[in-house]
Amino acid sequence: MSETAPKAVFLSYASQDKEAAARICAALRAAGVEVWFDQSELRGGDSWDAKIRKQIKECALFVPVISAATQARAEGYFRLEWKLAVDRSHLMADDAPFLFPVVIDDTPDATARVPEKFRDVQWTRLTIKDTPETLAARVGKLLQGHGAGDARQEPAAGRGRSDPRSKPVWARYVWPVIGLLFALIYTVVPRLLPDRHAEPAPAAIAPAAPAPPSVSEARQLVAKARGLIAEIDSTREDFALAEDLLKQALAKDGTDAEVWAELSQLNSRYASRGFDVSNERREAANAAAQRAIRLDPQSFAARFAQVSLLRDSDSALQESEKVLRVLHQERPDDKAVLHALSRVIQKQGRVDEADALYDESARLPGGDPLALYNKSLNLFFLGRTVEAEAAVQAALAQRTFSSALGLSLWYAIVLHGDLDRAKSILDRLPPAALQEDRPCWFACMLHLYRREPDAALEVLHAAPRDWLNDNWYRGPKGRLAADALQQAGRPEAAAIERRAALRLVEAKLAGDGTNFVLLLNRVILLADLGEREEAARQYSALLQLRGLDPAGNKPVPFWLMETGIKLGRKAEVLRQLSLGLKDPSHVVDYTAAQLRLDPLFDPLRGDPEFPKVIAEAEAIEQAVASAPAPAAKAK
Repeated sequence: MSETAPKAVFLSYASQDKEAAARICAALRAAGVEVWFDQSELRGGDSWDAKIRKQIKECALFVPVISAATQARAEGYFRLEWKLAVDRSHLMADDAPFLFPVVIDDTPDATARVPEKFRDVQWTRLTIKDTPETLAARVGKLLQGHGAGDARQEPAAGRGRSDPRSKPVWARYVWPVIGLLFALIYTVVPRLLPDRHAEPAPAAIAPAAPAPPSVSEARQLVAKARGLIAEIDSTREDFALAEDLLKQALAKDGTDAEVWAELSQLNSRYASRGFDVSNERREAANAAAQRAIRLDPQSFAARFAQVSLLRDSDSALQESEKVLRVLHQERPDDKAVLHALSRVIQKQGRVDEADALYDESARLPGGDPLALYNKSLNLFFLGRTVEAEAAVQAALAQRTFSSALGLSLWYAIVLHGDLDRAKSILDRLPPAALQEDRPCWFACMLHLYRREPDAALEVLHAAPRDWLNDNWYRGPKGRLAADALQQAGRPEAAAIERRAALRLVEAKLAGDGTNFVLLLNRVILLADLGEREEAARQYSALLQLRGLDPAGNKPVPFWLMETGIKLGRKAEVLRQLSLGLKDPSHVVDYTAAQLRLDPLFDPLRGDPEFPKVIAEAEAIEQAVASAPAPAAKAK
């Protein structure tokens, strides 16, 4: 911000409150305060638009307008603005005045749908009880010594006055702006509001309580980073900010085991979330965990970081469980430990025990919707789909979040074949969520199932990466775009996308030539491009690498059947589909609804055997749905 044009206030509001926000803005501007308030650009721009970032980064005071309208809306651009402001506040001193929430109706504090950081400061409530004379007296008292012509601030108790010329520009405007907001409370906004029966106490910015002196600056930064990483709908932006905070923490104290332990967790979760699955991330996670253990072998955080690296190794499951049980005894309410222990136990086949631990975490104070979400995923992939759907609904009952909405959307498709219901769930996902890999894939699949290729392309174009990394889909975005273009009757454009996707895969294989996912993507793209002979040759080599034989008498994974369809092996695929349905020990990767709706199966639809396979799947699903006890196979 320049000396001549300070950006004092960012006014953030829901579109339904535009009239109230406009009057507040007009009054502030009339008093000479510059306000960020762009009704055309801010309301309809990209959720991560650089202009919004710049405005929130430069403002001296962030004023979120809270109301019944914000309560009613689970999504909206104002929520992205709130998140950006909270992210900036993490880098500020705890006593720096920045967040100044204003409530324009009787929305209660306790149940307001706002970021937790907003609750760290006192809120301003609007009322019409005071007369202008009373207002003048109160504002005069508040601004005594801090008038618009005097930019100085009163020093804190026990400290000498500082030179006003040494203060940052924003500091010269905070108190005048606060005074103006008080004036607005009693003069401008009352005309917008009905009478209220109670008068709240006079409000001012209340800085968050500073951390106890015993907590080091490095630990304070770790706590802020941990909060960003643990947020249930955390994004790449959150992870990048958390990484910056941890680098600052290391600079302040590189001998603190907890800093290194949190850095290890961050790098591990980069991979588990699919944000960065490179070997470099995994190596960084391991190196940080080892450093933490060397610095303090008894540190809870260091031990947890170390076992977090072991729990994905099948050979170390029992060892991991022992360590995690010790950690759980030390901190019974630690949800991250409960999640890790559940995962380790589930991987050893003790599904019900793992589910019980997820339920235990969900019953802790504040709930744990992520535990119920993880439980749902586990049950779904075990074929216990009735329980899986109940678990995700329980998660959404605790909190509405994007991952659970996406999973609920998928269940609507594959368990019920209800594409309209799935679309209604998709409409509840905020635009920012669709830029993440898993929601993007869910949305793309829904549009392809609904035979809406242009909508699928729109979703894919909004995703800012050319490669999606997720357990549901790991591959080039262009491969999905090509499927949409093919469905839209544009085969030449589809071929261009597939060639570009193949070049991307080849480039990655140059540095990792035995990567199974990359090899599989290459086979599928070659088959889609009509190069079936070469695709079949590479496919055979791929199976040998995994010790699999698609012509055998055992059920095979879904990706084998998917590739078989691409290679035109219809009879083989139909036989494998039926084998999978009839084998009680095998959890199949498809449902009757998928067989009916998925465009992948379009090449099989003219074969008289295909309706029989769908009927088999429906009969099995009906039997499982009516079973009195959980079954090992529900799809």
